[in-house]
Amino acid sequence: MNWKIKNELQKTIQQLSEAKKYLPEDYMISHEVKEEEEGESKIEIELINDFKPCIEPLKFEKEFDKISSLDSSTRYLRDISVNLVILGMSVYSNRKGFIDFPLVKDIPYIGVNTYRRILEKINSLYFIKTRNKLNYPFDENYKLDDVADEMRTEAENEGLNEVVNGHDLVILDGPIYPTPLELTEELDLSSTSRLCHQLAYASLVNDRISLLKDNVIGVVKRLENSGKLWKEDKILEEFKKLGKNIKGLKDPTILELIDYYFCRNSGKYSYACFIGPFKIDYNLHVDGPSDCNGNGSYTYLSNVPPKYAYYVILRKPYVTTTYFRIEGLDEKTLEKGMRTVLSRLSDRLIPTFIELVDNRAKRISAGLFITAYEIASSYLSIIHDDKLAYDTTVSEFLRESRQNSANLL
Repeated sequence: MNWKIKNELQKTIQQLSEAKKYLPEDYMISHEVKEEEEGESKIEIELINDFKPCIEPLKFEKEFDKISSLDSSTRYLRDISVNLVILGMSVYSNRKGFIDFPLVKDIPYIGVNTYRRILEKINSLYFIKTRNKLNYPFDENYKLDDVADEMRTEAENEGLNEVVNGHDLVILDGPIYPTPLELTEELDLSSTSRLCHQLAYASLVNDRISLLKDNVIGVVKRLENSGKLWKEDKILEEFKKLGKNIKGLKDPTILELIDYYFCRNSGKYSYACFIGPFKIDYNLHVDGPSDCNGNGSYTYLSNVPPKYAYYVILRKPYVTTTYFRIEGLDEKTLEKGMRTVLSRLSDRLIPTFIELVDNRAKRISAGLFITAYEIASSYLSIIHDDKLAYDTTVSEFLRESRQNSANLL
């Protein structure tokens, strides 16, 4: 870790340590980490053509020349009264190489979630986030994961802005724009912090949409909490013919059934099975006060463009079957982009373009976490889970270092 970042972490943690004397006597801050879920209640999904899974060999040609991909990663470092979110991001270009944030390009990479009395004592510096986009503090009522979600979205917006105009295809690890529960469900927004998170997140999603072009596609790997496919009438009908009721099932379960009944009977051992294209409308609209004090009114998100998407099943002997949703704004560009994404696959059947930035972003956030932990251990009372996370992360780095050394021999 370079000296500048280490120095910044040192100063920040020392400030937090000093500021902790302003804790209220009855302090209690949440360290809870939630399960990330996609919002589903407002979506409309339509299979544009008839339901006819397309089976092709696992061999695709790259259809674009200048390609970029990006991903971010966050880690938590939690004291009994202070939560830190630590962020790393990597952008890859097959023309320029890697751009790593914050190692070679500045970006806010420390989020501080704690009591207002403490936040008021922290110097306002570019690399520290103590407030959301609407200038509302990440105080004791703000959820830790909400801080992380906002930081990742804001960072990825910066990364996207860096490459969207100079490449034929930009691949996001994740959806082209997030659709979290906060924007798609009727949630309890009675607390000021919860409402201000929703408005800030809506504003960040609006920023993301303004950056998107037809050349941007997203690869969604985590479908465990997605439940879209059962809402499509043509798919429901096909399974009714088989005597199967798939209502309410999550997407991976339905994809497993599609694979079993419609793809494996092709007689091929290795294949890609495509289902789509789908058109997905989210009908998102978020209005609220123009600031977190309840003044005025403002529309934070509206006229959200539909996504076009394919679901993809990749199967190969002796490798775990993988499922993805690949999405974009333009149906024709999406099909070409999807084939480009699948033109390079790892041994685990993960598209290499996103595996590169996924692994690198995780390494950056892990390195920042190790450095921050080693400084913070002298100043803060780190919770037990994060002590274990430190041991695990250091062991992973050491194991990887030994493997790399062995490969050189």
